[in-house]
Amino acid sequence: MKIKSSIWNVRTIFLILSIIPVIALSLITLNLILGSVHAISTLGLNLFSNSFSLGIEPAKANPATLHYGLLPALWGTFLVILISICVAFPVSLALAILANDFSTGFLSTAIRWLIGILSGIPPVIYALMGSVFFIWFFFPKFAGQGLSSITNPPLPSPQMLPSDASCTLLGGLMLALLLIPFITPLLDDAFQSVPATLKEASLSLGANRWYTLKSITIPNALPGIVNSLLLGILTALGEAIIVSYCIGFSTRSLPTPVFDVLQRTAPLTSIIATLAGGGFSSSKLVGPIGTSVASFAGLLLLIVAFIILGVTSYLQRKMKARLA
Repeated sequence: MKIKSSIWNVRTIFLILSIIPVIALSLITLNLILGSVHAISTLGLNLFSNSFSLGIEPAKANPATLHYGLLPALWGTFLVILISICVAFPVSLALAILANDFSTGFLSTAIRWLIGILSGIPPVIYALMGSVFFIWFFFPKFAGQGLSSITNPPLPSPQMLPSDASCTLLGGLMLALLLIPFITPLLDDAFQSVPATLKEASLSLGANRWYTLKSITIPNALPGIVNSLLLGILTALGEAIIVSYCIGFSTRSLPTPVFDVLQRTAPLTSIIATLAGGGFSSSKLVGPIGTSVASFAGLLLLIVAFIILGVTSYLQRKMKARLA
């Protein structure tokens, strides 16, 4: 009886602990929904308009003249994720393949050691490096400057960004630097999960390493690769400090043309930072509508995350069924 009672107590504790994340997610979702009611009832479809503006001087601003259209922020979120994933995922995939299927002993150890160090760097450091990256890359490449003009560049200053120099491309590239040490270990685990016997059988039949990688390793590691890509997208979706510092805290309208990544198109996380906390500026919110719009923007982020999770789960089930 004592043994059964102990087992029941342990199960109860584990059940309570497993319910905590569910309760937390439910409370977060409920809080965002309740917080969004005021914005939805007041602005309606204007929440998805192509116009966003805040008063610089709250004492003189008229709330009726402010616009809270989130369409530019939604597009900015898509652009930032697209840039960061298109840069980070191929690099991470190459590093994972190099560390596993084309291992050179010391090089593989060095790659894992370097990735471990980079993964411990806080996101704010990557944000501050945005000004350095701008001086050494964007300024000479996009401003028509020769190499002689950057041999002794001025020291980067935190006041440089956000400014007219910041842009969506810079934010996406800085975010990619954060994602590479995050995605690479996940891809490394995905490749290590492939049974070594499958690779050995392929090599013993005369296949070279490239054929084995293409026909054996990648297909069997595909569910893990998709999961790594998913986690990278979700990380890019929720990152705020890098994109806020390298792109800015607000976007007035969609860029022209819409794929112009050299313009500043701040994502939803930057808009939430602006509305909920005033960003890095001294501007404050005008009335409670801003806080409500911030809650609605957070709800949009949550919905997008759920959609990505659902699509990825469906694809993983399909791939596992095909491999079975």
